[in-house]
Amino acid sequence: MKKFYRIKNGKKGGRPDGNKYVATFVIPDFDTVILTECQYNNLIERYGVALFTRALEILSDWLNTKPIGIKYKGKNNYAFFRSDGWLINTAKTTKN
Repeated sequence: MKKFYRIKNGKKGGRPDGNKYVATFVIPDFDTVILTECQYNNLIERYGVALFTRALEILSDWLNTKPIGIKYKGKNNYAFFRSDGWLINTAKTTKN
C-alpha cells in the first residue's frame, strides 16, 4: 500500500522538492517510518531482512517516544539507515 506525503527535507542533490508529493511505501507495523519503495528495497538488500527489521523497530520506538523524535515525524527517514550510524550499530548489538 502506498501513501503520498509531502517531503519536507529538500536539500539539493537529488532529494525531492518540498512542494512535491512523493509516493512512500507503507511498512506494516511501522507506520511512523517513512521510506520510498526504492529505498525500502535497497535497505533490505544492503542489510538483510533480520537486521533491517530490528532497525525499523528501534527507529519506530524512537520516533514515538523521544521528544526529539517528533521533529523527524512526517519526513523521509532514509538518512537514519547509514551503515556507520547509531541506528544500524544499535540494531547490530541488540538481540531479538
